[in-house]
Amino acid sequence: MTSTAKFYDSIDIQLKFLEQLRHIPEEEIGGLIKVLRDFIFQADTKQKVIYGIGEGRSALALYDFLHQLLKYEPLFPATLDDPIRRYFDPDRSNMILSASGSGGTESVINYLEDAHRLGASEILITAKSNSPAYTKIKSHNGFVFLIEDIKLEKPSELAVMGSEFELKLCTLLNSVLPALDSGDVSLYYQQMDHYLKNARLLRNLENEYLRSWIDKLLNRRGHFIVDGVGRSGFVAKALGMRMTHLGQHVYIKGDATTPSFVRGDVYIPISGSGNTREILEGMLKARSKGVDVFPITVNKSSRMVELLEEWGYEDNIIFIPVEEGDMGIFHDKTPSKIRTTKLNQMRPSISEINSYIFTNAIIASAIDFLGVDEKYMKRIHW
Repeated sequence: MTSTAKFYDSIDIQLKFLEQLRHIPEEEIGGLIKVLRDFIFQADTKQKVIYGIGEGRSALALYDFLHQLLKYEPLFPATLDDPIRRYFDPDRSNMILSASGSGGTESVINYLEDAHRLGASEILITAKSNSPAYTKIKSHNGFVFLIEDIKLEKPSELAVMGSEFELKLCTLLNSVLPALDSGDVSLYYQQMDHYLKNARLLRNLENEYLRSWIDKLLNRRGHFIVDGVGRSGFVAKALGMRMTHLGQHVYIKGDATTPSFVRGDVYIPISGSGNTREILEGMLKARSKGVDVFPITVNKSSRMVELLEEWGYEDNIIFIPVEEGDMGIFHDKTPSKIRTTKLNQMRPSISEINSYIFTNAIIASAIDFLGVDEKYMKRIHW
């Protein structure tokens, strides 16, 4: 029988990570807010481009933040994954927002050197002050924000291979967002309290239901195919990366090398609203191929839930808990990759952060279930 002890232990550890963010001194948070505001609101007629530079799950945490910066015109967020708009143009105002937990990510260090030569503003968020990236940014007179690893006696599988930094990076930047308009640092702490209040609800997930869900999800030989649109897609990819490190055969739905659904596979779609068109299409396709569907959602009255109930597999659904007062932002009825409400585009990443914490805890359980250790996972990690 699958034990859920590691799941709940992982939730508790991750809550401590968020509580650490809540106690960062005001002057440090204010410094980060100021450097971002100075770039966003500079009196310049040039188009402003802010590049998210990171690797793996750190990059995905940055992209979640960049997605929400679209509200600031004429600011254009860009990533290395964008084949059309990623190149530097000296006729624009350019900023690099980089992240590396270890501060030793070679590609990040090289891009920081490129940015310096091209005259871009530079920000680095890292956990290590004695690292090459930290030293390089300091030599460039760039801005460094340090989030040191929390000093806890914790088994490594509860926050494996950088998961601590990635969660803190995502939550930090999301909490900074409300303060960008006015520069009011207190808004950061209010938002952090909001995320903490929602995250604590994950402790209340029912033990037996969770145990059964984990057992059904992991006890198989087929492929794992993860999916999500927008910010939920970043969470899905982060989950996919960690499952790959566990030695599983994992694909991102829609990627060029992803094979078609085959009986024995499992499809894991993540959608806050549970109504995202591409996700519903994926579920119907999976069902037609005899593939198990294990959705992760917030909205109990969504079309996603209706489909699972019609198929008699409602026990395959995980509902990510959020505060009752936040439920209204997840009821968009017709979202797709190119169509959604302004509210949905700019809402806080409550479901994404809770889903991120949840999936990290699932990985902690999977390590235990599969008998994998961190040393093995590091061999598969880039």
